[in-house]
Amino acid sequence: MNKQEAADFLGVSVRALERYVSQGRISVRYEKGKTRPTANFDEQELEAFKQELNQPTYKPRQIPTPSQVEEDTALTHSGEVSEFGEITAIDKLAGIIEKLLQREFPSVPVADKLLLTISEAQALTGLSREILREAIATGELKAKVIGKGWKIKRSDLDKFIDELS
Repeated sequence: MNKQEAADFLGVSVRALERYVSQGRISVRYEKGKTRPTANFDEQELEAFKQELNQPTYKPRQIPTPSQVEEDTALTHSGEVSEFGEITAIDKLAGIIEKLLQREFPSVPVADKLLLTISEAQALTGLSREILREAIATGELKAKVIGKGWKIKRSDLDKFIDELS
């Protein structure tokens, strides 16, 4: 029985059949064909494997440990009640994420930074992004790629501005 016939017999795709072969669940015998070796499968072995595939699978019920029960209880029975019922763990996580996103992180004013991005240099100097990029490309303004973006030393930007005047 060739590969396609075997796949049809088992009711699976050819790729699934190849996966079963690579996992060692089915053996295959290659015989010389006209242009390349052909895969041949034993019908009796395929019949036995088909029986195995059709067996119902089940997972034995896991008995939760006392610590798992406490964790589940803490998540589902927190005592907080909304107008729609108890607050779930997902609602709590969403609230935590929302608070983190609203938190303001300390920021240094652009005028005090030693390294600037192109956007910051643009805001500080009033020059367009294209002029700054062109100056970097020609070497008039020193800059370096750090991480994913260009960084310009404040002193190099000051020198570039002085040369423009």
